Amino acid sequence: MATIAIFVDIEEGHVLPTFWLSRFLQTRGHQVWYLGHQNLAQLVRDNGFKFISIMKSDPSANGSHAEHSRLNLIFGPLVRGELLDGILADLNPHVALVHSEYYLEGLAIHYRYHIPLVFFGPMFRRFPRTQITQKIGELLLELTSGLPEFLESVVKAGVKFKHFKDLSQLVLRTPELVLHPQAFDLPATEVEPGVHYVGAGVDPARTERPFSLAGFDSNQPIIYCARGSQTQMNKEANRRLFQVTMDAAALRPKWQFIIAIGKAFKPEDFSDVPANVFLFPWVSQLKVLSRASVMINHGGFGSIKECIYMGVPAIVLPVKGFRDHSACAERVAYHGLGVQNDDPQISTTELVRMIEQVINDSSFNARVGQMREKFKQQARLDIAADVIEKAMTQPYSGVPVVQKIKARAHAAGH
Repeated sequence: MATIAIFVDIEEGHVLPTFWLSRFLQTRGHQVWYLGHQNLAQLVRDNGFKFISIMKSDPSANGSHAEHSRLNLIFGPLVRGELLDGILADLNPHVALVHSEYYLEGLAIHYRYHIPLVFFGPMFRRFPRTQITQKIGELLLELTSGLPEFLESVVKAGVKFKHFKDLSQLVLRTPELVLHPQAFDLPATEVEPGVHYVGAGVDPARTERPFSLAGFDSNQPIIYCARGSQTQMNKEANRRLFQVTMDAAALRPKWQFIIAIGKAFKPEDFSDVPANVFLFPWVSQLKVLSRASVMINHGGFGSIKECIYMGVPAIVLPVKGFRDHSACAERVAYHGLGVQNDDPQISTTELVRMIEQVINDSSFNARVGQMREKFKQQARLDIAADVIEKAMTQPYSGVPVVQKIKARAHAAGH
Protein backbone atom coordinates (compact mmCIF):
# COMPACT_ATOMS: atom_id res chain seq x y z
CA MET A 1 0.00 0.00 0.00
CA ALA A 2 1.31 3.44 -0.96
CA THR A 3 0.60 6.86 0.51
CA ILE A 4 -0.61 9.35 -2.10
CA ALA A 5 -0.63 13.09 -1.35
CA ILE A 6 -3.03 15.17 -3.44
CA PHE A 7 -2.37 18.91 -3.36
CA VAL A 8 -5.47 21.02 -4.04
CA ASP A 9 -6.32 24.72 -3.92
CA ILE A 10 -9.28 26.53 -2.38
CA GLU A 11 -11.86 25.85 -5.09
CA GLU A 12 -14.51 23.22 -4.47
CA GLY A 13 -14.95 22.70 -8.21
CA HIS A 14 -11.31 21.63 -8.50
CA VAL A 15 -11.36 19.08 -5.69
CA LEU A 16 -14.71 17.41 -6.42
CA PRO A 17 -13.50 15.67 -9.63
CA THR A 18 -10.59 14.10 -7.75
CA PHE A 19 -12.87 12.11 -5.44
CA TRP A 20 -13.76 9.85 -8.37
CA LEU A 21 -10.07 9.04 -8.84
CA SER A 22 -9.28 8.80 -5.13
CA ARG A 23 -11.98 6.22 -4.49
CA PHE A 24 -10.53 4.07 -7.25
CA LEU A 25 -7.01 4.43 -5.83
CA GLN A 26 -8.33 3.20 -2.50
CA THR A 27 -9.67 0.06 -4.21
CA ARG A 28 -6.09 -0.56 -5.38
CA GLY A 29 -4.99 -0.55 -1.73
CA HIS A 30 -3.56 2.98 -1.55
CA GLN A 31 -4.03 5.54 1.20
CA VAL A 32 -5.04 9.00 -0.03
CA TRP A 33 -4.34 12.24 1.80
CA TYR A 34 -5.44 15.70 0.69
CA LEU A 35 -3.34 18.78 1.44
CA GLY A 36 -4.81 22.19 0.77
CA HIS A 37 -6.77 25.17 2.00
CA GLN A 38 -8.49 24.76 5.35
CA ASN A 39 -11.89 25.70 3.85
CA LEU A 40 -11.96 22.35 2.03
CA ALA A 41 -11.30 20.24 5.10
CA GLN A 42 -14.91 19.37 5.91
CA LEU A 43 -15.82 18.53 2.31
CA VAL A 44 -12.84 16.20 1.95
CA ARG A 45 -13.36 14.49 5.29
CA ASP A 46 -17.10 14.06 4.68
CA ASN A 47 -16.14 12.07 1.59
CA GLY A 48 -13.98 9.68 3.54
CA PHE A 49 -10.52 11.06 2.88
CA LYS A 50 -7.87 12.42 5.21
CA PHE A 51 -7.04 16.11 5.06
CA ILE A 52 -4.14 18.29 6.20
CA SER A 53 -4.51 22.07 6.14
CA ILE A 54 -1.45 23.77 4.64
CA MET A 55 -2.96 27.13 3.73
CA LYS A 56 -5.21 29.66 5.45
CA SER A 57 -4.84 32.84 3.40
CA ASP A 58 -6.83 33.20 0.18
CA PRO A 59 -5.43 35.46 -2.57
CA SER A 60 -8.85 35.43 -4.27
CA ALA A 61 -10.69 36.79 -1.22
CA ASN A 62 -10.71 40.29 -2.68
CA GLY A 63 -11.89 39.04 -6.07
CA SER A 64 -8.40 38.67 -7.53
CA HIS A 65 -6.83 35.39 -8.60
CA ALA A 66 -3.66 36.64 -10.25
CA GLU A 67 -1.12 33.88 -10.65
CA HIS A 68 1.78 35.97 -9.35
CA SER A 69 -0.22 36.86 -6.19
CA ARG A 70 -0.73 33.19 -5.41
CA LEU A 71 2.87 32.31 -6.13
CA ASN A 72 4.31 35.06 -4.00
CA LEU A 73 2.03 34.08 -1.14
CA ILE A 74 3.22 30.47 -0.83
CA PHE A 75 6.25 29.85 -3.04
CA GLY A 76 8.92 31.20 -0.69
CA PRO A 77 7.66 29.28 2.37
CA LEU A 78 7.26 26.20 0.19
CA VAL A 79 10.80 26.05 -1.19
CA ARG A 80 12.35 26.97 2.17
CA GLY A 81 10.52 24.10 3.85
CA GLU A 82 8.47 26.34 6.14
CA LEU A 83 5.20 25.12 4.67
CA LEU A 84 5.68 21.36 4.34
CA ASP A 85 8.84 20.07 6.06
CA GLY A 86 7.13 18.84 9.21
CA ILE A 87 4.02 17.62 7.41
CA LEU A 88 5.83 15.60 4.77
CA ALA A 89 8.34 14.24 7.29
CA ASP A 90 5.40 12.64 9.09
CA LEU A 91 3.37 11.69 6.02
CA ASN A 92 6.27 10.50 3.86
CA PRO A 93 4.19 10.10 0.68
CA HIS A 94 5.24 7.82 -2.15
CA VAL A 95 3.92 10.21 -4.82
CA ALA A 96 2.51 13.74 -5.03
CA LEU A 97 -0.44 14.67 -7.26
CA VAL A 98 -0.50 18.41 -7.97
CA HIS A 99 -3.14 20.49 -9.76
CA SER A 100 -1.78 21.46 -13.20
CA GLU A 101 -2.48 25.15 -12.51
CA TYR A 102 0.46 24.86 -10.11
CA TYR A 103 3.33 23.63 -12.26
CA LEU A 104 5.99 25.60 -10.37
CA GLU A 105 4.73 24.54 -6.96
CA GLY A 106 4.70 20.93 -8.14
CA LEU A 107 8.30 21.17 -9.30
CA ALA A 108 9.26 22.77 -5.99
CA ILE A 109 7.75 19.86 -4.06
CA HIS A 110 9.39 17.33 -6.37
CA TYR A 111 12.91 18.75 -6.14
CA ARG A 112 12.92 19.74 -2.49
CA TYR A 113 11.49 16.47 -1.18
CA HIS A 114 12.51 14.02 -3.93
CA ILE A 115 8.91 12.81 -4.18
CA PRO A 116 7.70 11.42 -7.54
CA LEU A 117 5.29 13.84 -9.20
CA VAL A 118 2.14 13.56 -11.31
CA PHE A 119 0.08 16.55 -12.41
CA PHE A 120 -3.70 16.39 -12.70
CA GLY A 121 -6.00 18.78 -14.53
CA PRO A 122 -9.61 19.27 -13.37
CA MET A 123 -10.02 22.31 -15.63
CA PHE A 124 -10.45 22.22 -19.39
CA ARG A 125 -7.18 22.15 -21.34
CA ARG A 126 -7.40 25.22 -23.56
CA PHE A 127 -3.84 25.05 -24.81
CA PRO A 128 -1.14 22.40 -25.27
CA ARG A 129 1.33 21.98 -22.41
CA THR A 130 4.13 23.13 -24.70
CA GLN A 131 2.37 26.47 -24.95
CA ILE A 132 1.31 26.78 -21.31
CA THR A 133 4.78 26.05 -19.97
CA GLN A 134 6.32 28.90 -21.95
CA LYS A 135 5.14 31.13 -19.09
CA ILE A 136 7.38 29.41 -16.55
CA GLY A 137 10.36 31.67 -17.23
CA GLU A 138 8.19 34.78 -16.83
CA LEU A 139 6.68 33.53 -13.58
CA LEU A 140 10.10 32.81 -12.11
CA LEU A 141 11.21 36.36 -12.88
CA GLU A 142 8.14 37.73 -11.11
CA LEU A 143 8.87 35.87 -7.88
CA THR A 144 9.65 38.09 -4.90
CA SER A 145 10.68 35.18 -2.69
CA GLY A 146 12.04 31.65 -3.00
CA LEU A 147 13.79 31.79 -6.37
CA PRO A 148 17.36 31.11 -5.12
CA GLU A 149 16.23 28.15 -3.01
CA PHE A 150 14.22 26.69 -5.88
CA LEU A 151 17.10 26.96 -8.35
CA GLU A 152 19.47 25.43 -5.80
CA SER A 153 17.26 22.35 -5.38
CA VAL A 154 16.98 21.93 -9.16
CA VAL A 155 20.74 22.22 -9.69
CA LYS A 156 21.46 19.78 -6.86
CA ALA A 157 19.26 17.26 -8.65
CA GLY A 158 21.61 17.45 -11.63
CA VAL A 159 19.36 19.51 -13.90
CA LYS A 160 21.29 21.64 -16.37
CA PHE A 161 19.75 24.70 -18.01
CA LYS A 162 20.89 27.94 -19.63
CA HIS A 163 17.69 29.98 -19.37
CA PHE A 164 14.69 29.95 -17.07
CA LYS A 165 12.49 29.02 -20.01
CA ASP A 166 14.45 25.76 -20.30
CA LEU A 167 12.84 24.64 -17.03
CA SER A 168 9.60 24.11 -18.93
CA GLN A 169 11.07 20.77 -20.00
CA LEU A 170 10.80 19.61 -16.39
CA VAL A 171 7.02 19.91 -16.66
CA LEU A 172 6.87 18.29 -20.08
CA ARG A 173 8.72 15.25 -18.72
CA THR A 174 6.16 14.86 -15.91
CA PRO A 175 3.01 12.79 -16.57
CA GLU A 176 -0.32 14.61 -16.42
CA LEU A 177 -3.82 13.22 -15.93
CA VAL A 178 -6.59 15.19 -17.63
CA LEU A 179 -9.95 14.83 -15.91
CA HIS A 180 -12.10 15.07 -18.98
CA PRO A 181 -12.82 12.80 -21.94
CA GLN A 182 -11.22 13.73 -25.23
CA ALA A 183 -14.69 13.47 -26.83
CA PHE A 184 -15.63 16.87 -25.38
CA ASP A 185 -12.83 18.65 -27.24
CA LEU A 186 -12.95 19.83 -30.83
CA PRO A 187 -12.14 17.26 -33.54
CA ALA A 188 -8.53 16.57 -34.49
CA THR A 189 -7.17 17.65 -31.11
CA GLU A 190 -3.85 15.85 -30.70
CA VAL A 191 -2.87 14.09 -27.51
CA GLU A 192 0.53 15.26 -26.30
CA PRO A 193 3.15 12.83 -25.01
CA GLY A 194 2.77 12.30 -21.29
CA VAL A 195 -0.82 13.60 -21.21
CA HIS A 196 -3.52 11.06 -20.38
CA TYR A 197 -7.26 11.69 -20.77
CA VAL A 198 -8.81 9.54 -18.04
CA GLY A 199 -12.47 10.58 -17.90
CA ALA A 200 -14.90 13.17 -16.59
CA GLY A 201 -14.18 12.94 -12.89
CA VAL A 202 -17.84 13.18 -11.88
CA ASP A 203 -18.35 11.31 -8.62
CA PRO A 204 -22.02 10.36 -8.11
CA ALA A 205 -21.11 8.82 -4.74
CA ARG A 206 -19.86 12.06 -3.23
CA THR A 207 -21.24 13.13 0.14
CA GLU A 208 -22.72 16.61 0.43
CA ARG A 209 -24.73 18.59 2.94
CA PRO A 210 -28.47 17.81 2.97
CA PHE A 211 -30.54 19.71 0.39
CA SER A 212 -34.25 19.18 -0.24
CA LEU A 213 -36.30 19.71 -3.38
CA ALA A 214 -39.54 19.14 -1.54
CA GLY A 215 -42.23 21.62 -2.52
CA PHE A 216 -41.17 22.07 -6.14
CA ASP A 217 -43.84 21.31 -8.75
CA SER A 218 -42.81 18.26 -10.78
CA ASN A 219 -45.12 19.36 -13.61
CA GLN A 220 -43.28 22.63 -14.22
CA PRO A 221 -39.70 23.08 -15.44
CA ILE A 222 -36.91 23.91 -13.03
CA ILE A 223 -34.38 26.40 -14.35
CA TYR A 224 -31.18 26.09 -12.36
CA CYS A 225 -28.65 28.93 -12.31
CA ALA A 226 -25.20 28.87 -10.68
CA ARG A 227 -21.92 30.60 -11.36
CA GLY A 228 -19.43 28.47 -9.44
CA SER A 229 -18.23 28.38 -5.86
CA GLN A 230 -16.11 31.54 -6.16
CA THR A 231 -18.74 34.17 -6.98
CA GLN A 232 -16.62 36.90 -5.39
CA MET A 233 -14.44 36.71 -8.50
CA ASN A 234 -15.98 38.85 -11.27
CA LYS A 235 -18.49 39.85 -8.61
CA GLU A 236 -20.27 42.64 -10.46
CA ALA A 237 -20.65 40.58 -13.65
CA ASN A 238 -22.11 37.75 -11.57
CA ARG A 239 -24.45 40.14 -9.76
CA ARG A 240 -25.84 41.43 -13.05
CA LEU A 241 -26.33 37.97 -14.54
CA PHE A 242 -28.13 36.77 -11.40
CA GLN A 243 -30.42 39.80 -11.61
CA VAL A 244 -31.11 39.23 -15.31
CA THR A 245 -32.06 35.63 -14.48
CA MET A 246 -34.49 36.85 -11.83
CA ASP A 247 -35.99 39.34 -14.27
CA ALA A 248 -36.43 36.48 -16.75
CA ALA A 249 -38.26 34.53 -14.06
CA ALA A 250 -40.68 37.42 -13.61
CA LEU A 251 -41.66 37.08 -17.27
CA ARG A 252 -42.36 33.34 -16.92
CA PRO A 253 -44.10 32.92 -13.54
CA LYS A 254 -44.94 29.23 -14.10
CA TRP A 255 -41.26 28.28 -14.38
CA GLN A 256 -39.34 27.53 -11.18
CA PHE A 257 -35.90 29.07 -10.76
CA ILE A 258 -33.28 27.77 -8.32
CA ILE A 259 -30.33 30.17 -8.10
CA ALA A 260 -27.17 29.33 -6.14
CA ILE A 261 -25.79 32.80 -5.41
CA GLY A 262 -22.64 31.60 -3.61
CA LYS A 263 -20.81 33.01 -0.64
CA ALA A 264 -20.31 36.49 -2.13
CA PHE A 265 -23.98 37.46 -2.03
CA LYS A 266 -26.98 37.49 0.28
CA PRO A 267 -30.62 37.28 -0.84
CA GLU A 268 -31.20 40.86 0.30
CA ASP A 269 -28.56 42.04 -2.19
CA PHE A 270 -31.14 41.62 -4.95
CA SER A 271 -34.26 43.66 -5.55
CA ASP A 272 -37.71 42.53 -6.69
CA VAL A 273 -37.08 38.80 -6.36
CA PRO A 274 -40.09 37.06 -7.97
CA ALA A 275 -42.08 34.46 -6.05
CA ASN A 276 -40.94 31.72 -8.45
CA VAL A 277 -37.24 32.34 -7.66
CA PHE A 278 -35.54 30.49 -4.82
CA LEU A 279 -32.14 31.81 -3.73
CA PHE A 280 -29.62 29.63 -1.91
CA PRO A 281 -25.99 30.25 -0.88
CA TRP A 282 -25.27 26.62 -1.80
CA VAL A 283 -27.14 23.69 -3.35
CA SER A 284 -26.43 20.03 -3.95
CA GLN A 285 -25.75 20.43 -7.65
CA LEU A 286 -26.20 16.80 -8.67
CA LYS A 287 -29.52 16.65 -6.82
CA VAL A 288 -30.80 19.84 -8.47
CA LEU A 289 -29.63 18.68 -11.91
CA SER A 290 -31.58 15.45 -11.42
CA ARG A 291 -34.73 17.59 -11.66
CA ALA A 292 -33.62 20.53 -13.80
CA SER A 293 -34.72 21.15 -17.39
CA VAL A 294 -31.77 23.43 -18.12
CA MET A 295 -28.82 24.96 -16.27
CA ILE A 296 -27.64 28.54 -16.71
CA ASN A 297 -23.95 28.61 -15.81
CA HIS A 298 -20.66 30.42 -16.23
CA GLY A 299 -18.84 27.77 -18.24
CA GLY A 300 -16.93 26.26 -15.33
CA PHE A 301 -15.87 22.83 -16.48
CA GLY A 302 -17.14 21.04 -13.39
CA SER A 303 -20.65 22.38 -14.00
CA ILE A 304 -20.49 21.55 -17.72
CA LYS A 305 -19.40 17.96 -17.02
CA GLU A 306 -22.07 17.48 -14.39
CA CYS A 307 -24.75 18.79 -16.79
CA ILE A 308 -23.64 16.18 -19.32
CA TYR A 309 -23.47 13.44 -16.71
CA MET A 310 -27.01 14.25 -15.50
CA GLY A 311 -28.43 14.75 -19.02
CA VAL A 312 -29.17 18.48 -18.70
CA PRO A 313 -28.58 21.00 -21.54
CA ALA A 314 -26.74 24.19 -20.62
CA ILE A 315 -27.03 27.90 -21.30
CA VAL A 316 -23.51 29.19 -20.88
CA LEU A 317 -22.90 32.86 -20.05
CA PRO A 318 -19.13 33.10 -19.51
CA VAL A 319 -17.11 36.09 -18.45
CA LYS A 320 -15.13 36.48 -21.64
CA GLY A 321 -11.44 35.64 -21.35
CA PHE A 322 -11.69 34.25 -17.82
CA ARG A 323 -9.99 30.89 -17.35
CA ASP A 324 -11.44 28.05 -19.43
CA HIS A 325 -15.02 29.29 -19.40
CA SER A 326 -15.26 30.66 -22.94
CA ALA A 327 -13.54 27.55 -24.31
CA CYS A 328 -16.07 25.33 -22.54
CA ALA A 329 -18.93 27.47 -23.82
CA GLU A 330 -17.60 27.15 -27.36
CA ARG A 331 -17.54 23.36 -27.10
CA VAL A 332 -21.02 23.20 -25.59
CA ALA A 333 -22.31 25.09 -28.62
CA TYR A 334 -20.19 23.08 -31.09
CA HIS A 335 -21.48 19.73 -29.82
CA GLY A 336 -25.06 20.99 -29.55
CA LEU A 337 -25.21 20.46 -25.78
CA GLY A 338 -26.78 23.87 -25.23
CA VAL A 339 -26.26 27.47 -26.28
CA GLN A 340 -23.85 30.23 -25.37
CA ASN A 341 -23.91 34.01 -25.14
CA ASP A 342 -20.75 36.00 -24.41
CA ASP A 343 -22.50 39.37 -24.16
CA PRO A 344 -22.01 40.72 -20.61
CA GLN A 345 -25.02 42.96 -21.23
CA ILE A 346 -27.38 40.17 -22.27
CA SER A 347 -30.99 41.29 -22.03
CA THR A 348 -33.77 39.67 -20.08
CA THR A 349 -35.77 38.96 -23.23
CA GLU A 350 -32.77 37.30 -24.89
CA LEU A 351 -32.23 35.05 -21.89
CA VAL A 352 -35.92 34.06 -21.93
CA ARG A 353 -35.62 33.27 -25.63
CA MET A 354 -32.58 31.05 -25.02
CA ILE A 355 -34.29 29.15 -22.20
CA GLU A 356 -37.34 28.53 -24.37
CA GLN A 357 -35.13 27.39 -27.26
CA VAL A 358 -33.40 24.77 -25.12
CA ILE A 359 -36.51 23.57 -23.32
CA ASN A 360 -38.61 23.25 -26.48
CA ASP A 361 -36.00 21.58 -28.71
CA SER A 362 -35.59 17.93 -27.69
CA SER A 363 -32.48 17.55 -29.86
CA PHE A 364 -30.43 19.25 -27.13
CA ASN A 365 -31.32 16.49 -24.67
CA ALA A 366 -30.56 13.84 -27.29
CA ARG A 367 -27.08 15.23 -27.97
CA VAL A 368 -26.35 15.57 -24.26
CA GLY A 369 -27.32 11.90 -23.90
CA GLN A 370 -24.95 10.93 -26.70
CA MET A 371 -22.09 12.84 -25.09
CA ARG A 372 -22.88 11.22 -21.75
CA GLU A 373 -22.39 7.81 -23.36
CA LYS A 374 -19.02 8.92 -24.71
CA PHE A 375 -18.07 10.08 -21.23
CA LYS A 376 -18.82 6.60 -19.89
CA GLN A 377 -16.90 4.91 -22.71
CA GLN A 378 -13.82 7.08 -22.16
CA ALA A 379 -13.62 6.67 -18.39
CA ARG A 380 -10.17 5.13 -17.84
CA LEU A 381 -9.43 5.07 -14.14
CA ASP A 382 -7.20 2.07 -14.74
CA ILE A 383 -4.89 4.22 -16.88
CA ALA A 384 -4.81 6.92 -14.20
CA ALA A 385 -3.86 4.43 -11.51
CA ASP A 386 -1.23 2.83 -13.74
CA VAL A 387 0.39 6.23 -14.40
CA ILE A 388 0.49 7.04 -10.68
CA GLU A 389 1.85 3.64 -9.71
CA LYS A 390 4.49 3.78 -12.42
CA ALA A 391 5.62 7.20 -11.17
CA MET A 392 6.24 5.68 -7.73
CA THR A 393 8.78 3.27 -9.21
CA GLN A 394 10.90 5.91 -10.93
CA PRO A 395 14.38 6.26 -9.40
CA TYR A 396 15.47 9.58 -7.95
CA SER A 397 19.17 10.17 -7.31
CA GLY A 398 20.32 11.43 -3.93
CA VAL A 399 18.94 11.13 -0.42
CA PRO A 400 15.34 12.32 -0.18
CA VAL A 401 15.02 15.53 1.82
CA VAL A 402 12.26 13.92 3.86
CA GLN A 403 14.85 11.48 5.23
CA LYS A 404 17.18 14.37 6.02
CA ILE A 405 14.39 16.13 7.93
CA LYS A 406 13.74 13.00 9.96
CA ALA A 407 17.45 12.54 10.65
CA ARG A 408 17.79 16.12 11.88
CA ALA A 409 14.74 15.75 14.11
CA HIS A 410 16.14 12.52 15.56
CA ALA A 411 19.52 14.09 16.21
CA ALA A 412 17.83 16.98 18.00
CA GLY A 413 15.99 14.54 20.22
CA HIS A 414 12.50 15.27 18.89
